[in-house]
Amino acid sequence: MQLFLLMFGFAVGVFILYYLPIIAMDLHKSTKQNEVIIKLLEKKIVREEER
Repeated sequence: MQLFLLMFGFAVGVFILYYLPIIAMDLHKSTKQNEVIIKLLEKKIVREEER
């Protein structure tokens, strides 16, 4: 039983160490895309107001 818990803990640790950077990278990428989209929308709104 202890060996099972040890192996399970090890597997969870490896999973977290492997997937956390990938998830963080994806979040960072989508945040950057959102910032670009917001800037473009703001430019469009300013242009519409100038008309």
